[in-house]
Amino acid sequence: MSLHLQYITDQKGNKNAVLLSLNEWEKIQRDLDEYKRLKDKRTFFEGLTNAFHEVKLITEGKKKPNSFDDLLNEL
Repeated sequence: MSLHLQYITDQKGNKNAVLLSLNEWEKIQRDLDEYKRLKDKRTFFEGLTNAFHEVKLITEGKKKPNSFDDLLNEL
């Protein structure tokens, strides 16, 4: 999708605003929402991967498990 932008300029010709159609603005908003959803999903899976790695280290005796209080404090 190609955006059809109109620039609003001051008396010196400096661009200071952009005008676009409502449909284009709504498409940008949907894209931003999707980006946020994917970013949140990626963050979740990175945390899950780290948790699995930590459990592996604990089961191998290479790391001491956190106390229940420490777990609650992380939340």
